[in-house]
Amino acid sequence: MKTNLRVFSFICFFLPITTVIISYIFSIKLDLVAACIPNIEGCTSISRVGRYPPVKYFFKPMMYIYAITLFLYWFYFYKNLKKININKDSNFWLGVLSVIFLCLYITFLGESKIYSFFKKIGIYIYILFMVISQYRTSKLLIGNKEKINNYFNFNYCKINFFLSSFLVISGIVFLPILIIKIDNFPQIKNIISWNYFLLIQLHFLISFFSLKKLNNPTAA
Repeated sequence: MKTNLRVFSFICFFLPITTVIISYIFSIKLDLVAACIPNIEGCTSISRVGRYPPVKYFFKPMMYIYAITLFLYWFYFYKNLKKININKDSNFWLGVLSVIFLCLYITFLGESKIYSFFKKIGIYIYILFMVISQYRTSKLLIGNKEKINNYFNFNYCKINFFLSSFLVISGIVFLPILIIKIDNFPQIKNIISWNYFLLIQLHFLISFFSLKKLNNPTAA
């Protein structure tokens, strides 16, 4: 089976961002959320954008497709790394765990009182595993420069390493802000969430540009 990881990586970047933007536009048209530039003004959350019908009937299926693509990305990524003698199954399983918690979050989004639990716990666990998986993957690649040289553009790998390192550090800094209640500036949580979401997806766009011959699983 021929697998193009460049396609998977691009879908992992493009699909969730497009889904959120389209859902936000429709939610504004239906007066479900306020209109603003959420990355700057934080007038609404990403969860609220996809929570209410009829928008959720678009948001949820598209995010499930993203989850499936994300699993395939991690699966074939590490399957092909094994072909060049780079084995790190723990990184793959971190990626799988992020997919599982993403699916749980999508499933319960706006469906019941349990939603509150998955918003505050489930989505954070998804982000936690995703960021750690991205960090460990980028670190693994730059630590095996000679092996990956024919498969990756090393400069893009370094960019992804710096990006994932920033996400880890900023996640530690901003986590208390996301947990505590802020009365004077409640929008700060939404601003952090929107920008953090964008940076997480940016990892896959950089991966798209970094990939060379790894898109062919028959390569030695």
